[in-house]
Amino acid sequence: MRQSTLALICGLVLFVVLAYSWCGRNPPPQTGGLLTTPTPTPSGAPPTSATPTATASPSASVAQPTATPTPVALPPEFRKVAQKANPAIIEVSVFDATGKLLRATNGFFVSRDGLFVTTWATVADGAYAVAKSPDGKIRNVTGVVASSQETDLAILRAETKTGVPFLPLEKTSESIAVNAWAVVIGSSLQHKEQPIAGGMITSRGADPKKDMFEIGGPIPNDATGAPVVDVDGEVVGIVTTGGKNAIHPSGLLEPMLSQIKPGTTGRWTAAPIESSSPTATPDNKRLKVTYNPAPKYPAAARYGFGGGARGSGRFRITFNPAGQVKNVQILQSTGSSELDSAAVEGLRTWKSEPGHEWGVIVPVTFEP
Repeated sequence: MRQSTLALICGLVLFVVLAYSWCGRNPPPQTGGLLTTPTPTPSGAPPTSATPTATASPSASVAQPTATPTPVALPPEFRKVAQKANPAIIEVSVFDATGKLLRATNGFFVSRDGLFVTTWATVADGAYAVAKSPDGKIRNVTGVVASSQETDLAILRAETKTGVPFLPLEKTSESIAVNAWAVVIGSSLQHKEQPIAGGMITSRGADPKKDMFEIGGPIPNDATGAPVVDVDGEVVGIVTTGGKNAIHPSGLLEPMLSQIKPGTTGRWTAAPIESSSPTATPDNKRLKVTYNPAPKYPAAARYGFGGGARGSGRFRITFNPAGQVKNVQILQSTGSSELDSAAVEGLRTWKSEPGHEWGVIVPVTFEP
């Protein structure tokens, strides 16, 4: 009897110990807490935490990082295309009637006799301009010979005696196909490296002769007026101001070029109207300049590369019958827009004897 009682007591003690151990490993849920269902642990695997794992919604997921756009890798042959096209791509500096620089942007020659293309918005309010080539040559722009406000395109003429390098045009636009490569080539004059951006043509309108198209790669903000060239080196479009990635097809230039007569110099819409044949006084007296201070060297040009800009140019001053300056025109640029502006500003203060409208050509040289 004693042995049976002892065995019963031992059994009760063992039951209490096991029950306590089991309750310690699986505590009951707390009132007001999250109800969880224990997940069975596979044999040999470490026990899992009873803390519930929240399931993230797709909008809050951090497991999928946001894709970062990568630069478009241009085909290697486009570097050669850009180098070949570079001599024909110019910087166009446009001035108002007072000689103030309005803007400087891209353009490109399309004929050996100096015709070049840029945007209408670039030259619409200009009184004169100069075209600077990568070889350092500065050419006077005689005026706008054809333009279209609707397409934001303009064709101008720059003076040349020996001819200029130019880019061939893809005139039909029919070969501008979706998924074909194209590259935007900007002027190299204001950059350490020539700006190049390109991509595949992603869309176009139903009429390739009238509608704009786009390329897949980003276009720099300062690419206005730059040509869009295909792998064969032909211009298929022009970057305009109609949108950040807006390109007009080169076929729009064909009817504009066909209207230009040989020898047409063009005109400026904002240029002052000058008398083509000044009326002389009855005694045909030659008038004299009575006040002619030398233009001041601009401070902005003094601290440039190589210790400051220097250059010489020729300017035509037109006096009205009262002896005041009516207009100053750049005949030959100094090679610097800052120096040209300073020359025009200084020459506009000159005065002459009153009598009749007349003009004089003045050479100006700047040294820092």
